[in-house]
Amino acid sequence: MTKNYILSTFAAIALVFVVSCDNTTEDPPNQNKNTSSGSTITGPRILSKVNNGTKDLEEYVTNGGALSQVFVRDAASSNTLTSTVTYSGTTISQIKIQDNVTPHVTDNTYALTYTSGKLSAFTMDQTIMGLANHSDFTVYYDANGALYRIVEKKKMAGSTSYTHYTELKFTFSTNNIVKADYTTMLMSGGTPTASTASTTSYLYENYDAKINPYTTLPKEYLMVSSTMTQMNSYLLSSNNVGKVTIQNPAGAAISYPKGYLYDSQNYPVSDQSQTIKYIYKPL
Repeated sequence: MTKNYILSTFAAIALVFVVSCDNTTEDPPNQNKNTSSGSTITGPRILSKVNNGTKDLEEYVTNGGALSQVFVRDAASSNTLTSTVTYSGTTISQIKIQDNVTPHVTDNTYALTYTSGKLSAFTMDQTIMGLANHSDFTVYYDANGALYRIVEKKKMAGSTSYTHYTELKFTFSTNNIVKADYTTMLMSGGTPTASTASTTSYLYENYDAKINPYTTLPKEYLMVSSTMTQMNSYLLSSNNVGKVTIQNPAGAAISYPKGYLYDSQNYPVSDQSQTIKYIYKPL
């Protein structure tokens, strides 16, 4: 499942931030744990690394206890995605994501807007092969305040009109996302063209009752990153998913099982299905 792990990684890990950082080089607690025995972090923590035994596939750097930078590394190459975040007070105001190739394939800058303390919109300015794209995202919540959908309208290659539309719609069961529907279509005259619509669905099943390690990261970071890799929408859930199924517009559904070992505080320390370890740092 290494190939699919990289997809997963580039989902909600694909963003981050740099200010000055306390880029800890010492192994944090839980570095070598894959069972529930032994010492563990008992107070506040943040996800520090996701490791496959030979490489830190994800690395989360903090500054003063706040996430400041994230590195997402391909398991089979030197490709790295680096995210840099800017704060306004304690609130994330900007996220910049770049790859390490020349010219950049990923070069996105997101500016975040809040209403009553909740992320309500964000923009993305993107440069690809010298072409400038711009997207306007709107975040919708249901009557109970739960995340409902994120809609994107995109202007391509310097166009002054919207040309592409996407919608990422979430279905929750209690505090876990059980389905995410990602629909894309073209736009004409500022209106989505339904006849061009295509939907990929992601189903998330068999949640445990333990703590999702990504809940230690800023929720806004995960929401923005979910628009890059929709399969990772389950990272916004409170618990850990046991099975992910992808249903593309055509072809058979593809499912991936997941299985965890936990520490005494109910945090996963490993995912046995992917042979990866979750490494935390105390705050």
